Amino acid sequence: MSLPNLLSLNFLVPFAAGKIDFSRAIRGLRGMPRRLLLVGHKATAGSLAVNTITTVSTEADAIDRFGEGSMLVQMWRAAKANTDLGLPIDCIAIAEGNLAVPATSLVAVTNAGANLSMPGEVMLYIGGQRISVGVTTSDTAQTVAAKLVAVVNAQPKLPVTAAATANLNEVKLTCRWGGPTGNDVDVRSTYYWDDRLPNGLTIATPKMATGAVVPDVSPVIVAMNLYRATEIVCPFIDSPNLNILETELAARWEANNMQDAAVVNCVRGTEAEITTFLAGRNSPHVHTITVTKDMTNPWETAAMAGAAIESLAAIDPALPQTDVVLQGYLGPRQGDHWQVPQLNNMLAMGGSPLQIAQDSTGSLLRMVTNYTMNRAGAPDRSMAELCWIKTMSYYRWFVITEFMTKYRGYKIAEYVTEPIPGQDKIMTKELGEEIMLGIYDLMMQAGLVQNLQYYKEVLLVEVDGPNGKLKIREEPVIITQHYQTEVTSYPVAGHV
Repeated sequence: MSLPNLLSLNFLVPFAAGKIDFSRAIRGLRGMPRRLLLVGHKATAGSLAVNTITTVSTEADAIDRFGEGSMLVQMWRAAKANTDLGLPIDCIAIAEGNLAVPATSLVAVTNAGANLSMPGEVMLYIGGQRISVGVTTSDTAQTVAAKLVAVVNAQPKLPVTAAATANLNEVKLTCRWGGPTGNDVDVRSTYYWDDRLPNGLTIATPKMATGAVVPDVSPVIVAMNLYRATEIVCPFIDSPNLNILETELAARWEANNMQDAAVVNCVRGTEAEITTFLAGRNSPHVHTITVTKDMTNPWETAAMAGAAIESLAAIDPALPQTDVVLQGYLGPRQGDHWQVPQLNNMLAMGGSPLQIAQDSTGSLLRMVTNYTMNRAGAPDRSMAELCWIKTMSYYRWFVITEFMTKYRGYKIAEYVTEPIPGQDKIMTKELGEEIMLGIYDLMMQAGLVQNLQYYKEVLLVEVDGPNGKLKIREEPVIITQHYQTEVTSYPVAGHV
């Protein structure tokens, strides 16, 4: 056979040409670029402007850019604790809603007598963070309250500040930012079984409330132009913002875009509250962690889950996320978590509950998307499993990049079946089939797809010469996940 020319036949000057082509340098599977994007509020002290995407690799940078105690710093810490090596964490701060109202709680300290009957420790848990003060028999309810105000304000990592009120036995907690997310900051006086308040002393911890005015995530969409994050953590679960995100995600999954991404959020509430929320959602590109009576802020839980999910997907997108521990998560106490029928109800409705261990730590149980029905309203689980979405996201990326990196600049021929001597850059139907089968074999070796024989039988490749197109129709048989085992035993006693 003859080899292709590197130089024009009209170039006659004595010369030596050497071409290096890296298009075939990488063989086998490639890792898909993955990024985790955290969306949240910054503190006024944060140096970075809102609506600006930035990569944050160190805690010092997170504090400098978003301010200690801010939602974004809390999210970054939660994500970092659950991020595997090689997954970048990007952040974008968005402005609070117009004249947003911060959530508050009036913590009341009461004592049976004028002074405490015994010395001891008084503790508060705020968003899962424990603060405590020592008390003596010379303390009153008012002095205990004053001590709590001081210790809360001495902890810049807390999502709230504290202030005294006209009632000196009260502590007013105020979220550091405005909006309804602050209503989800958990406040309680005891958590662990050995937490003990001095006899006669009680602390009332009303739920954080009155936080109002949702922000607008539209600037996030603008900032994401030409940027792709494969997993996005967004704490804002109101319908207007979710509708914006779902519309953007659907567009990014289209064939003319292919910047596919997914959003993870977290909803805390009762079974009725959460199923009502899920009934209004149906996006295959959003997955929701559903929790109840836990201490961890929902935006931190979502950041933990997003980091853990994407870290696992980078290793193997088809591996189920079952039993992936969320580092730093503090769940409900024993007896306060969902029971099995409730767990099943959440999964059927498109929510992803956690598995809570005896020590109240949490792990992912089974990740599903919000998608439960097709456009006609019929039940449909075709896009319910997050692993299927992650697998096909990687599969499509690999196939497309294979053609874009190795077969650009080819000619195309409808009737050539054998290579023409000296012409090694002609795309044909046969070459297209060879490429697809080669990719499928790689995917089989990686444990992502199966049944090569079926794939061969249904693979259709067509050359559209006049329009310069290679058209392919395929049916990859993806490998699914093992969630259940059924064993039927027939015991036999005696001689057989």
